[in-house]
Amino acid sequence: MCPECLEKYRLEREAPCRFCGMTASDCVCSTRDLYYCKQLGLTVKSLIFYDAENKVFSSALSKLKYSSDRGAERFFARELSCEILRLLALNGELSEDWCVTFPPRRKKAVREHGFDHAKGLARRIAKYTGLKFEDAIARVGNVEQKELDRYSRKKNAAASFKLKGSADVRGKKYVIVDDIITSGATARACQTVLLANGAAAAFPMSIAKTPARGAGVDEKRRFRARRSGNWFN
Repeated sequence: MCPECLEKYRLEREAPCRFCGMTASDCVCSTRDLYYCKQLGLTVKSLIFYDAENKVFSSALSKLKYSSDRGAERFFARELSCEILRLLALNGELSEDWCVTFPPRRKKAVREHGFDHAKGLARRIAKYTGLKFEDAIARVGNVEQKELDRYSRKKNAAASFKLKGSADVRGKKYVIVDDIITSGATARACQTVLLANGAAAAFPMSIAKTPARGAGVDEKRRFRARRSGNWFN
């Protein structure tokens, strides 16, 4: 990015949640469906909100997903790597004790664009952080999540991922890297696959996440309701 765009991107990262006023990195309003990671004390970590107003970020994300120029991949891998290392250090974890994996892109999309952006992102993060890269999750089916509603996303995602045949995840700790967490269905499905097969931890890390749905409608009442009950699963 040029210095001007980089400054705009930094400002976009500081955009507050309309429920809790936190930045995307600290907000938990839209992560109630994900498993709580005891080792890291969170359900998910994201850098920025996926919002149409964040034009610099949206442009960079488009290049990550659809362009053969991997400059955006290097940029976001550095951004995520800094957050991963910071989070591990804050919780007394060593990078060599963790692996990084990813939810595979649909085979149709890989054929169309020639690469899997999530895989490339995970590989580069492993290089920058010292985490071990593992291609541990396999994709079954070819239905695109963004075409579905929230309920259908959960159902489709749960049936779309399985453990890769050669993968041994028993006792290992994983960071699951993705570009966007929308409903959390894909991240939850990947967590389920890893934990059900004996992984010690499965923590989602994304570049962006969508803000909580319904923001702007009686926000204080809705936020109080979200704060009560079994919020962290």
